Amino acid sequence: MKIFLPLFLSMLVLLTTGLLAQQVIDARATGMAFSNGADTRGLEYVGLNPATLALQNPFNFEFNLVSANASISNNSFNKNQYDRYFTTGDFLTSQDVQDILDLIPSSGLRATAAAKLNTLAFYTRNLSISFTGLGGATVNVPKDFIELPLTGNREPGRIYRLDDADGSGWAGLGINLSAAYPFNTDQWTDIDFLSVGATLKYIIGFGGFKVQSARGEFRDFDTSRNLNYAHLNGEVDILTSKGGKGVAADLGGLVTYKKKWSIGITLVNLLGNINWNKSVERNVFSMRADSLSLPDNIPDTVFTDTTFSASDFSTRLPAAFDLAAAYRWQPNLLVTAEFEKGFSNELGGSKKARLAMGLEYTALKVLPLRTGLSLGGRTGSAFGLGIGLNLKYWILDLAYLNHGGIFPGNSKGLTLSFTTRFRF
Repeated sequence: MKIFLPLFLSMLVLLTTGLLAQQVIDARATGMAFSNGADTRGLEYVGLNPATLALQNPFNFEFNLVSANASISNNSFNKNQYDRYFTTGDFLTSQDVQDILDLIPSSGLRATAAAKLNTLAFYTRNLSISFTGLGGATVNVPKDFIELPLTGNREPGRIYRLDDADGSGWAGLGINLSAAYPFNTDQWTDIDFLSVGATLKYIIGFGGFKVQSARGEFRDFDTSRNLNYAHLNGEVDILTSKGGKGVAADLGGLVTYKKKWSIGITLVNLLGNINWNKSVERNVFSMRADSLSLPDNIPDTVFTDTTFSASDFSTRLPAAFDLAAAYRWQPNLLVTAEFEKGFSNELGGSKKARLAMGLEYTALKVLPLRTGLSLGGRTGSAFGLGIGLNLKYWILDLAYLNHGGIFPGNSKGLTLSFTTRFRF
């Protein structure tokens, strides 16, 4: 039993690689818990407010070498619990099994992962173009589906429901063209800077899937009611495609007040969707066994997989409203805050609101230090730490973000981020 569940969780991780939750890739943002949307320079903006492209920048040109962001999380187990139950090599006791099941919500075990990569991006004043590898996926496994192999079918006549199975995912390439326009603010006394910006996105999908429907049940034996056989009946209907295309847009605005405050507003993935139209198929996975007994009667056709051609289908890109603020408290201390509200749960998005705060300390300019705290959203509470190496014409940023907990042991996931670029 110690072997089964870690293997099962590992399979979920492989299935969900590529989640697109937070749009931002840059490591500076990760270290500040994605709270710095009102204070980005150059290519730091990618994935959020294009209006910041017009902010004063000591560099006229930037070239991104690599900006990568990878994460994994789940809604049930933190690191301490995982280590306790799945890494000691001991067999699970009945109490261990019950504790594990108590940790899984009634809606099921939801596993998510993310991987985003930006290896080719250019910035010049007020303009930027970037090529970004994108993807998104989520898989939800019903709680009864996990309980059955852990406890066995020891409750005569019980019906195990499999209806909460769900999932969707995609992978592709985004080509982003961004521009910003600064307004003349000489007529205003306290407003130092005002700009608007837009990002147009052309998205090439390499592959996508979504669960159309899932239903099923396993009815256990019950000799007291003359149920001498177990019954299995279920079906999962999945749409898949090997390619598609889509468009989306981000709109943003930014204002700087009394040289200390910056406030930005962004609409992310406005009207964005992907139309999947290449090799579209409908895959129906069925489980049927009306008279199942062990070991005497095991039908050869318990599981069947039927594939049909299907019509094109669309998936909505995660749309969100973002309100961000930054305050230059001291010359070497920046305080940031951000509120984000999503409008879609598809492709890794979340309708849950998120609130974040961050700090950046740059007394030693060659070694900036960052931290941040995020609450809500898909990751729940999250704590970030980041450090940079600023050699003027070349920078290197590293960051770590916990998911679902402030301390590593209480975390239900993590994000690692890495950024390096040249600027002149």
